[in-house]
Amino acid sequence: MNECFNFAVRRAVQGDLATVQLLFERFYTEEGFADSVERVSVNLPQLMHREDTVVFVAEDSDGIVIGVAAMSTAFGLEVGPYAEVEDMYVLPKCRRRGVGDAMVEHCVSWAAERGCAHVEIVVTPESPSRTGLINWYAKRSFRNTGRVILERYTGAGSRELCA
Repeated sequence: MNECFNFAVRRAVQGDLATVQLLFERFYTEEGFADSVERVSVNLPQLMHREDTVVFVAEDSDGIVIGVAAMSTAFGLEVGPYAEVEDMYVLPKCRRRGVGDAMVEHCVSWAAERGCAHVEIVVTPESPSRTGLINWYAKRSFRNTGRVILERYTGAGSRELCA
């Protein structure tokens, strides 16, 4: 039986930390963000315990985590409360089985429960599957706003709170 057909999505708990960390590190490595891998071990425990963030796992019928998604919320002058799917990863052998769909719906529901009218996802130009991802998200009612994200490093350490 293919374990990827029978799965459930739930909020990650402390006992999932090591597995979730490995999957996010794998995701960053596959996507070419090797310099971000080392920050996962520092930021993930914080992300799992904050009120304004969540991590979801997709777990097969044997209790094996086959997918992860991380989200955060923010407040913007233009849109009010909104959420961002920070990162989402499904094991390659479990793709095209509805795992990503289920995780997106959990993310959108979580955001709606917190009063967020919009959910965003950033697809980076470096992603080897960028075009496919944009089309995949478009089929799930995400639209390309045409906005460009510019960022600047402040020099603050990753452990600093930004509030």
